[in-house]
Amino acid sequence: MNKKIKINDRTNNINGTSLVGYVKATYEELVEAFGEPDYDMDKSTAHWSIQAPNGTVATVYDYKNYSIPTGEYAWHVGGHTVAALLLVEFMTGKQTIGHETRTWNPYGGGRD
Repeated sequence: MNKKIKINDRTNNINGTSLVGYVKATYEELVEAFGEPDYDMDKSTAHWSIQAPNGTVATVYDYKNYSIPTGEYAWHVGGHTVAALLLVEFMTGKQTIGHETRTWNPYGGGRD
């Protein structure tokens, strides 16, 4: 059994992933962490898929840009669960941000 983290491997199970948060980083920092991106994706100019040995999957991508962001950018992080954020933190050394930043409203059970 292969115990390596797989990056941009066509066998990574990214089907059904959705936005779970963001990671603020430069393109260069992501290339350093993940290698060259996959450029052939719909609605993004750069995309990485990452799969850990335990099955956790993360995708990191820009969304609806005309060119690859060069400065610090809030890259989208997708996954099947929020564990994708932890995988991206492990790989980049950068803290991630959950996509739901509002607080829970205890009086209505909804969001503020």
